[in-house]
Amino acid sequence: MGRAYVETYGCWLAKADAEVIRQRLGYEEASTAEEADLVLVYTCAVREDGEVRQLARIRELATLGKEMVVAGCLVRLRPYTVKTAAPRARLLYPAEVEGGREREMRILPRHDGGVIYTVPLQVGCLGNCTFCATKYTRGGAGYVKSADPDDVIRHVKEAVAKGAREIYLTGQDVITYGFDMRWRPGWSLPDLLERILRDVDGEYRVRIGMSEPWVFEKFADQLLDIAKRDHRVYRYFHLPVQSGSDRVLKAMGRRYTVDEYRALLRKIRQVLGNHVFIATDIIVGFPGEDEEDFDASVRLVEELQFDKVHVARFSPRPFTEAAVMPRQVPDAEKKRRSKTLSQVALRVAHLRNGLRVGQRDAVLVDEVDHGLVVGRASDYRQVVVKRGSGDGLMGRFIDVTLVAASPVYLYGEIII
Repeated sequence: MGRAYVETYGCWLAKADAEVIRQRLGYEEASTAEEADLVLVYTCAVREDGEVRQLARIRELATLGKEMVVAGCLVRLRPYTVKTAAPRARLLYPAEVEGGREREMRILPRHDGGVIYTVPLQVGCLGNCTFCATKYTRGGAGYVKSADPDDVIRHVKEAVAKGAREIYLTGQDVITYGFDMRWRPGWSLPDLLERILRDVDGEYRVRIGMSEPWVFEKFADQLLDIAKRDHRVYRYFHLPVQSGSDRVLKAMGRRYTVDEYRALLRKIRQVLGNHVFIATDIIVGFPGEDEEDFDASVRLVEELQFDKVHVARFSPRPFTEAAVMPRQVPDAEKKRRSKTLSQVALRVAHLRNGLRVGQRDAVLVDEVDHGLVVGRASDYRQVVVKRGSGDGLMGRFIDVTLVAASPVYLYGEIII
């Protein structure tokens, strides 16, 4: 069996798809490109600056002269450009992950070791955002394909039996899972989550991936009830708001208002209190966004006290409506707004982390980052438990007292 070096850009769905491709091609994983027989690059098309970096990396890897596969959204969006960067590479569209013409979600990745198992539940979304190129590369505006719940349960059981302790339920918009089956019994995210918790024995944690707020609201009561009563579900929700201005949200094609988003977060915190982590995404410099619109986004971050904000400068993408909208914001102004909002978001995150200082929690150790042994608290916050290699701690649940906070990390003392 040959060995494949895999380099993945973008979302967790991309990581899962890259694993499916590697396993389908029959390669074991290599740690470096130099020692590999095959180089597999799975690309992302969300941002222009990311595209530039990925193309440069593809050119660099192509010079190694290895057999090469380039897959993912950038291949669909820029096939000629990718082929120019790596003339000998085989190109695979996202729909061809399983070897056919369409991504049917019939093949899920096997767990090949490690603490984390990422299981892709669905592809596609119900939205039609004016800035999004992914709807052209993977599907959108009502196109959804979902994995069979029996397959999901079987793969999660196998992963936990092999040592996985974190199960990432991921997708393009994971809350739409089962839409293609008309959300009949057993084919919704809450139903699937309940079944995992019932049928998969063991001590593990489940993380729910990114969900569009207007669809999440339809299932919020069920999901919050599960998270409240079962400690195996991280109290973590990734709900992109994108802007604090209704005018900008309308131009983006988002299907909710700021007040509707506020009401959703109010519901979440009424049920789970401060013991919940809410991540969001905000785009600054969207075409037509003026200073008043931007100030509305800043105020919303301060008001709603997000635990993490992914701040992105608007990036015009091919074939999207937003790319040709009037009143494009200059790059220098986008950069200024990004810096301002990021500073506010970090200050708020520091305050939110500080609320947990003095509490006890069970932390699942899942990584070593620059000499810091890091785990996840019950609400998915990152907790530094010690310095060193993490030998003997990876994949273990450690009881800690949370003693200090920064904008990114909590710091915990291990309870002996």
